[in-house]
This record gives sequence, structure tokens and C-alpha cells, in this order.
Amino acid sequence: MSSAFSTIRAIAAGLLAAAAMATPAAEFPIPGKSITFVLPSSPGSAGDQVLRMLADKLKDEWKVPIIVDSRAGAGGFIGSQYVARAAPDGHTMLLGFSVLVQAAALGQKPPFDTVTDFIPVARLNDVPLVLLTGDMSIANLTDFVAKAKASPGDYNFGSYGAATTGHVYSQLINIKQGMNLVHVPFRGTPPLITALIGGHIKSGVSNLDSLPHIKAGKLKALAITGTKRSALLPDVPTFSEQGYSDITSGGRYWLMLPAGVAPETVEKIREATLRVLKMSEIQQKMLSIGLEPAPGDPREDVAGDMRREIEYWKKTALTTGIKAE
Repeated sequence: MSSAFSTIRAIAAGLLAAAAMATPAAEFPIPGKSITFVLPSSPGSAGDQVLRMLADKLKDEWKVPIIVDSRAGAGGFIGSQYVARAAPDGHTMLLGFSVLVQAAALGQKPPFDTVTDFIPVARLNDVPLVLLTGDMSIANLTDFVAKAKASPGDYNFGSYGAATTGHVYSQLINIKQGMNLVHVPFRGTPPLITALIGGHIKSGVSNLDSLPHIKAGKLKALAITGTKRSALLPDVPTFSEQGYSDITSGGRYWLMLPAGVAPETVEKIREATLRVLKMSEIQQKMLSIGLEPAPGDPREDVAGDMRREIEYWKKTALTTGIKAE
């Protein structure tokens, strides 16, 4: 009887071990609950593509579905506010971008506080901005300024919207050089690029949605943001190289959580995100859509980086006097 009982116990132990092995090893904080990545802009954008890259890699590791939810509107405020008010369980995350660090500096009053209402998890990538012209006879930024001063009535600059980064940076050049170029705002990047190619405006600062047109010789990049030249356009000098040390910061994407998420959950998300960012295929995909991937360095002070960006934009907005309406 004792021998039979031992045999039954051994079989039962084996079945339990097999069941344990069949159970998913990794479960997110709430097993079975899906994760929502909130995109505070329109579907199909570069940010949308970045979130889908992350979702594709992380859904298998976390063993839960990941949904990319576009909540566009109010310049990014609607989606950002949604995440700020979400349950702090780690299952709702935000693609944070420039509006989070620029809004207050430009006189806007968002329905959230960037510093206290969010936890910045990781910097995902940088978004280089370039000063463009459709006039291929312009050699460089110095040449552009010289020609604009010589024929002020013939020169203007466009932007992808009033009080956007592109507007602010073009106005900084305008002020520094004592020019009086007229600002022509457009509703987004595509119409700005079309106007540049068509010669309707002389210059404009844009993201690298313009990269195919630069490579095709339809647009010329005169300067690029950053503290060093971009691998995407290695022959284009930075603004700093050309004497504009106050034009350094491009766009940036962060992964954000609502305040109050447990530290161990934040760290779990950070570690997994950084692993994905280091994958060569992810880095190549980001470069292919005009984004510079972040290095995925666990030592990076992401919160401190955001605070420095906020101070940078306060100073920059004060210089230009530009305010959002």
C-alpha cells in the first residue's frame, strides 16, 4: 500500500510540474489584461509606427495583447490627458512627444502637469529637424541669410503650424540675423513640403518626412538639429556648427506612464523597452522612417532629460516671443 501511495504521489508531482511548465512564464502585472499604447496623434504617423514596433516585440514577452489607440486632437493634449487620468496599473502607456515639454513655455495650459502627472519610462528616439529650401542655388545657411537680406521682399519662411518647433526655430534665425521674413503657417508637414518644392515659400523647418525629397534633389537641407551630425544626413552641418548654438533640440519620443505606477512595474517596463530599443532590426526600422533610435542606456536620466528640455523651451520661447493661440 505504501509503495502504491508513493507511486501516486510521484505521478501527481509530475503532473503538477508539467502544468507549471505549460503556464506562461511571464505575465504582466494583471494577467490577461491587455495593454494600451496611446498615440496622441493621427494613425500612420512615425509615432504610430514606433508604437507598433514596440507592441510587436513586447506582446510575446508580456503574454498579453497590446493595442495602439490613436487619441489625436488639441495638439496632443487629448491623448496625453487620457493617460494622465488612467489607472496607474502599468497597462496604459503614452507616446510622449514635444508638446509635453513645450506647452507651458508657449503659453498653453494643458489639462495635466508634465512633471507630476507622468512617469517617463524611456527615451525611444530623437526626431531630427532640418531647415529646408526648394531653391537649389542656395549653397548653405549663410548663403540663405545673405540672399534674404539682399532681397527681403522675395523671402519668407513656412512652418507646419503656428507655435510649432519649426516656427520657433525659423523665427530664431529671423531675429538673430535682423531679417523681417514673413511667416506662412501650414496645416501639417505634407502641405509645407509641397509648398517648398513648388517654390511658394523659400524656407521651412521640417522633420525628416522630407528625407525622400532631399535624396531626390527636390529639396535642399541647409542645417539639422542635434549636437552632432545625423547618420541620416551626414553631409548636412548642424545649426550649432553654423553659429546657431541655441538651435539644438529636435523632436523626441518618450514612453510614459501615469503617475502612481508601482516602481517594480515601472522597472519591468523600462527593462523590456530598453532591450527592444537595442535590437538592430528596430534601430534600422527607425532610421528608415527618419528617426534616430535612442541607445537604450539604462543609466540615462530620462526624467532629468525632460526637465532640461522644459527649461530649454522656456528660454527659447522667451527669445522669440511666440505664444500659442
